[in-house]
Amino acid sequence: MRDALFITACTALVLVFLFTGCGSGSEGGRKTATEPLERLDPNSVAIYPASRRAEAQDFTVTLLNGDSFQLSEQRGKVVVLNIWATWCAPCHTETPDLVDLYETYRDEGLVVLGVSLDDRGESVVRPFMEKYGVTYPIYIDRQDVVMDKYGPTMAVPTTYILGKKGEIRYFATGALTRKELEPRLRDLLQE
Repeated sequence: MRDALFITACTALVLVFLFTGCGSGSEGGRKTATEPLERLDPNSVAIYPASRRAEAQDFTVTLLNGDSFQLSEQRGKVVVLNIWATWCAPCHTETPDLVDLYETYRDEGLVVLGVSLDDRGESVVRPFMEKYGVTYPIYIDRQDVVMDKYGPTMAVPTTYILGKKGEIRYFATGALTRKELEPRLRDLLQE
């Protein structure tokens, strides 16, 4: 009886994490002393300002298209670092908005880097990119190059927004919408 109760309690905890951990409409599992920004879209998770401006940790990776990407070379631009996976339903929800924002603001200095956590690699990432018309750079983080610096994440998607000086300005765990992101990105692009 005691073993059955323990197994039931553990199963319930795992289910709670699974349903909130992927960010489907919740604010993810991350707690912070920082209060979230006023939510502009009830269909989006909240965006949290960084409690202090810290320089983003640099990394260099080879993108899916074969190009090299070094985070520190993006200084002077606003960077959206989006950690995601093809198996994550909220990632499917937010990707079209990320594509639209990238296409709208890349000439003004917006960079979106998608960091895939998919172990199956290109075989699942390329079809996902085709399905959603992803034009921003994608990196598959099989060697935990990015996750060693920005992980572990409490859930996917997790998004970091970096200012033009290379500092972390905002973060969010869960699916963001264009309506929630766009005014924050515009403000950073105008700084």
